Amino acid sequence: MSMVSHTVTLKSDRHFGSRIPPSAFGEIMRELPGAVRQSIRMAFIGRSTRPGRRQGWLDAASDIRFMGHSGDDDTILHFEAPPFGEAAEQLYQQKEFWPTKPEPSDTGFDLLCDVVEDVAAANKDSEKFDSSLLRRLAKFERGLKHDFQQMTIAGHRYSDTHPAIIHKPVIDRAKDFFASTPAPQRVRIVGDLDMVRASTQAFGLKLDDGHEIRGVLIEGEIVELAELLRRRVLVLGESVFRPSGRLLRIDADSVQLAGEESTIWSKVPTPGTGKLDLSDLRRPQGPRSGVAAVIGQWPGDETDAEINEALEEMS
Repeated sequence: MSMVSHTVTLKSDRHFGSRIPPSAFGEIMRELPGAVRQSIRMAFIGRSTRPGRRQGWLDAASDIRFMGHSGDDDTILHFEAPPFGEAAEQLYQQKEFWPTKPEPSDTGFDLLCDVVEDVAAANKDSEKFDSSLLRRLAKFERGLKHDFQQMTIAGHRYSDTHPAIIHKPVIDRAKDFFASTPAPQRVRIVGDLDMVRASTQAFGLKLDDGHEIRGVLIEGEIVELAELLRRRVLVLGESVFRPSGRLLRIDADSVQLAGEESTIWSKVPTPGTGKLDLSDLRRPQGPRSGVAAVIGQWPGDETDAEINEALEEMS
């Protein structure tokens, strides 16, 4: 398998060069493989993490190798990564209608750079990251807080003169995006099953209004849904949102043939509005409110049956 060269350059006002402080270096090396792997998952599946068995194509595509380091001023880390067209060859042999896969010449480093670029551009509507990937990006702060102040990633689509840059502004924005992303919500949604992809557990759902949304089957095997293609289905699971509040995907617990479900369930989910303000529940109590309004008002001579009947009417 051919490999593509990439560099990660660590910049510091202390000019470490090839004499790397082990603590900061260790923090960066701890997070980098996971960030690459999650970026690949996000691009191919639409979800940066997924429980369950490991997928062979993903292991091959995220098999980056550290080739050594150099530098007299900046610290330059040298890596090799496999191109997707070779590492995940079976995925590129499959005919695909939606969504589009990365270019076969791309690597996991290219996709991580794409994530960094969208965060740096404050693209709250990006499809290139979710909350888990934002949290991973923010973890680079551990290696860029003291000894190093910035890391750049170059190679293939990102040149040495125009690399992707991870530094405090990008890390802070990743934190802000993570904090502002609406929480996932339980969802019940109906539409036509428009696409399934066995290799990634992904599916497409076409709603009654023409919108198409992406989903990932979390429970079970998606090949079992093949007989439901082009048929109306009911999806139960969680809606996952972008920092902008728009839907990113559906994490589906189940996909089954729909019954007589109303078209009211065939709409793009939106995040809930507002939060419960506990101050709205507090009311001052006076002689005619709260407990004082109840004391002495209950006659006290009702039977148990009458009390139960009254409670039933109130419920």
